[in-house]
Amino acid sequence: MLYGVVLIALAACVPFFRYVTSLGDEGVLLHAAARVLDGEVLYQDVFGILPPGGYMTVAAWMKLFGTSFASVRALAVGIIVVTAILLYLAARLASGRRAVAALVAIACIAPSQGALTVINHHWLTTAASMASAVGLLLGLAPTSRRGSACAAGLFAGASAMVTTSRGALMCVGVLGVLATLPGGSARLVSATAGMAIVPAIMVCYVAATAGLSAAFDDVIRYPALHYAGIQAVPFGFGVSPQTLVLVALFPMAFVLAGVAIGLKGRAMWHEPRLRVSLALAVVGLLGSYPRPDHVHLSFVAPLAGPLFALSAVNAGWLGRISVGALLIGLCVGLVGPASTAVVVSRSPVVMTARGGVVPGPQLQAGDFASLVRQIDRIPAGEAVFFYPYSPLLPYLTGRRHPAEVDVLVPGYTSVEQFREVCARVATEARWVVWERPWSDPSYLRRIFPAMRDPDSPEKREFESALLGTFDQIVHASTRFELRRRAGEAPAKLCDRI
Repeated sequence: MLYGVVLIALAACVPFFRYVTSLGDEGVLLHAAARVLDGEVLYQDVFGILPPGGYMTVAAWMKLFGTSFASVRALAVGIIVVTAILLYLAARLASGRRAVAALVAIACIAPSQGALTVINHHWLTTAASMASAVGLLLGLAPTSRRGSACAAGLFAGASAMVTTSRGALMCVGVLGVLATLPGGSARLVSATAGMAIVPAIMVCYVAATAGLSAAFDDVIRYPALHYAGIQAVPFGFGVSPQTLVLVALFPMAFVLAGVAIGLKGRAMWHEPRLRVSLALAVVGLLGSYPRPDHVHLSFVAPLAGPLFALSAVNAGWLGRISVGALLIGLCVGLVGPASTAVVVSRSPVVMTARGGVVPGPQLQAGDFASLVRQIDRIPAGEAVFFYPYSPLLPYLTGRRHPAEVDVLVPGYTSVEQFREVCARVATEARWVVWERPWSDPSYLRRIFPAMRDPDSPEKREFESALLGTFDQIVHASTRFELRRRAGEAPAKLCDRI
């Protein structure tokens, strides 16, 4: 069963090895890691809203295996396959049924592939959380050693160093479960000690770069003020037939858990495996907020897997029906990736400085290839500013992005950041690549329904300054513009922001 899970997870990922549907979120880690390897300092030269764990993981991989796109996508596939393995192990430990565990693992991983076969902090956090869950479940045995609890704490602490909110919830969940176990004080101490290891290493690293204050501002203060306000969406927002099974997994798991408790009574309620599985599912659900859309639920769906498997085995006929429904949902969910895989296999490969990529329909291969050719003609060493949500582009093209910030979105980017980026770009950049849809207020409203003003005053003044500074259009298409600065920028242009 384990070999089957590995092979199916690989088969689901491999067709999308070079597939790129967006120039946004994947580039957040890749661009920052590449800049760190070039000698820039995280949280000082490079703005980072995430803890250092994700950046450092990708940077270390690039250091060992190179910065090519094939190298980082190999890391992405490895993380996804490891997540499938850990989910299978956790679901098997929780339910005792290999077949159910394998079905859950495949159903949580295979339908999400395609646009989500990427390097992303959510995959890293989910993998670490599942490793922590396996450690917890192994530690439930009466003869288990403290090493299991320590491992559970270690991986929970690691998840907190990749995604702050969900990782912190995972740490609370691990400690909460261990605190309810008989004689769990020794294991609680071991878990706490393990939990401190990765954060201590990360804090020492940031302190060595004299960036603790900047890191606190970027990772703690800034998200609290600027992130959640534009992210809120209803549960399952944007769900499609491909992701329906992933969105439905959480409510199905909780309903089945209630049925199982109703059937088995106190024995089920006091089952330690249920506590671990329930805590993991709660962490996954709460950790998807404030944006529990179909994409983020796809990333965290594995955390609901053990609870579904355990509850389905103990929920009688309703459990059997639910397993059948999961199988049907898996079959429906695989139609999308299968058809996309056929399209990808017939799509042209566009060569970039980091290797070949296959642009998705939104990027339009011909349009994207034309842009890359134009950027390749820019003299080496000249800075190129990428605006407003294209952090993958400076990584793929190997060009220096002069600003500390590589994502500028109203409500997320502060007025001070707009002003600082404007001044720096006007001074250092000779070129700007403008991805037009991401500056369209109607497009931003579709992506971020909670955004108060998708055409805020600071955004309008910033774009006015860009147009006044980079006034020569070198290349234009339906999606991209490449602009060049003809002369010196008037200093007062940025003062109006």
